[in-house]
Amino acid sequence: MSSDEEYYIILHVGAHFVKDPYVRYAGEEVIRLKEDLDTISYFELCKLVKIRLGFNTIMLIYFHELGTIRLQNNLRVICDDISTIAMLDFWVKFKEMDLYVEHEVDNLIIIDKIYLLTVGEGDDKGVESDGEGDM
Repeated sequence: MSSDEEYYIILHVGAHFVKDPYVRYAGEEVIRLKEDLDTISYFELCKLVKIRLGFNTIMLIYFHELGTIRLQNNLRVICDDISTIAMLDFWVKFKEMDLYVEHEVDNLIIIDKIYLLTVGEGDDKGVESDGEGDM
């Protein structure tokens, strides 16, 4: 490839697919990244989404066949290097590729009515006790 050509990946993340009546990706965040066409692979795409964007669990990555208007029937799953090569054919032609990421929401740790206290030495004047534990 010519070194003066620029190739972009447009990542659509943070949403989910809905059909009403056409397929669309609802509630998305769009991120445009300049990437090297010669070094991209399926594993590089996964690493890009996991490390650069911070999503731990990727379910599926799709590419949209550019040149078509709607997502319906024009999304292709990227699951290995063979499907990545199919994506690259479109990427070379259009110099930009829309990728849609399905990922799990990271697990949140919810603390329910538990308050973290620090232990310290000093004046405990004004501190009330319910009679349990040391003061």
